[in-house]
Amino acid sequence: MAATTAWIKKTYHTKGLDPLGAQAPAINIYGQLLPGITNVTDRARYYSFYPWMVWAYDQLPGEKTQTDFVEWVRRADCLFTMIGIRHRYTSGGEDLSRHEQGLVGSQTLHQVVANLGPSDTLRLSDYTVLEDGNPLRYFKNRLGGLKQYYIGTFDGLGLMTSRGAGVAYTEEGGKPLAEAMDSSVNRKLFTEAVRGNEITAAHLDALTSFCPCQLPSSPAEHAALVNLFFERGPSPTEEGLQRRHTLALMLDLVRTMALDGDGNGPRFDQAAYRGCVYAGALPGGKAWELPSKLEATRMQWRAYQRHELLSVAVQCLFWVALDSLYTERPELASTEDFTRWFEGQPWVVAAANELGGGDWATAAKRTRDNLPALSDWLDEEHEITLARKALEACSAREKREVRGELLQVAGKLLLTLAARDDGASPAYDPLTFPADYFTLYPINLESLRRLSKDHWPTLSLPQWLAWVAGHWGIEAHLRVALRKLRYQTKDTFHVLPTDQGFTVAAMPEPTYTSPRFFQAVQILEDLGAIDRRAGAGAVTLNPLGEELWRGAHG
Repeated sequence: MAATTAWIKKTYHTKGLDPLGAQAPAINIYGQLLPGITNVTDRARYYSFYPWMVWAYDQLPGEKTQTDFVEWVRRADCLFTMIGIRHRYTSGGEDLSRHEQGLVGSQTLHQVVANLGPSDTLRLSDYTVLEDGNPLRYFKNRLGGLKQYYIGTFDGLGLMTSRGAGVAYTEEGGKPLAEAMDSSVNRKLFTEAVRGNEITAAHLDALTSFCPCQLPSSPAEHAALVNLFFERGPSPTEEGLQRRHTLALMLDLVRTMALDGDGNGPRFDQAAYRGCVYAGALPGGKAWELPSKLEATRMQWRAYQRHELLSVAVQCLFWVALDSLYTERPELASTEDFTRWFEGQPWVVAAANELGGGDWATAAKRTRDNLPALSDWLDEEHEITLARKALEACSAREKREVRGELLQVAGKLLLTLAARDDGASPAYDPLTFPADYFTLYPINLESLRRLSKDHWPTLSLPQWLAWVAGHWGIEAHLRVALRKLRYQTKDTFHVLPTDQGFTVAAMPEPTYTSPRFFQAVQILEDLGAIDRRAGAGAVTLNPLGEELWRGAHG
């Protein structure tokens, strides 16, 4: 029989995301709850500027080539960022979020613009070069932030489309936005700056109307974007209504926290949002009273946050498993070998004793009998606080030994989640998933409920901790990594089965997912719905925000 010998291309190890598949359901949920805004669509005005940028190019006379178009896009994108940076400094230099924050290439361009003197000149082409390795290049993608970050979202919203190596605005969505922006900016001056290539401080100052902070001063454009984000058109879509309700939920929390505050107002941030949507209560424990439509949305976000707590707990136990393998270097050939070895380690037994000792069933009852009120989410034993403690402990690993502490806190978090489950309503209520969705993602709230009833009660606490670290940790990771290797040809293994037993290749940091909160809050500020006082952490509702809040649940 003939045989062919050939070299097989080596796969390259990458960090990989979601090494356990535990975060995928959370990502799926927040994608449903906040469509049209992503973790890389940072500013509201890009939703009008990018269609305008392409539309403005189409208005130019003469013959056009793809090379000319790429040059136009890169220079226009770069100039837009320079304008925002410059306006920040001419406005006092402190209010980052209103001007520069989230602008494409700002890390490269910031110091260049900040140091620009009255008689200095910048050449746009110096920063829009395409060759790799040039330290002045503002951004790598040929079509800048539009192609890298925004085009997929714009396609979904019907604003723009991607055509091979190019892009185009749509007649029904993108063109009206472009024309609305054009009514309040100086297209001629912007075009001359882009084509003239040489930029001075005077040029940037004359183009201040393009700064993201000037969106509310552009009436037609502003109205169009408010209608877009809050789905105020004649034929609202289900996705648009979901986005409206989530944004209104955030506005309600801003409003409620400001009314409940002491003048400065409690801090409105992602940690507060997670706690409030999960518990239905403000940081002090007072009930968060919501209109019925927004309460339904909060319950959806509660399901998201409950899954997040499960994900954090399991990620932390996986980290402990990897750290123990790396530190102790036992020769273990299987998950069963690992669980038998792990449950017998003195520090595992000590962590189990810190949880009260005994078996899982007894520990679960003890946890259930001592549960803090759901509304008291700042309590030391509440699951929200336990997740924070677990992540803080892992972050402190370079300063102290955290393995036992992390095992105990993550174990307590899992016990608390199981104890909090009423066992009656669907685990992700009011959200639903396809019937076979969790086949690929076995770490989920349904399996938490099932194992809490059927299997875990038969285990001692050391056996249970070993089971989670082994089966929901090492075994789950190997399945995820093998799947990525097969379908994506990516080596994302953090632990490898070798002739010498499990070998640790990398230690993934436990983390929450990023549910588009920062981008949504930034967009609300860009629209003028909220006001963030620099440095104070407090947020207040503007008249527009009050109007949008009322309109979204009326």
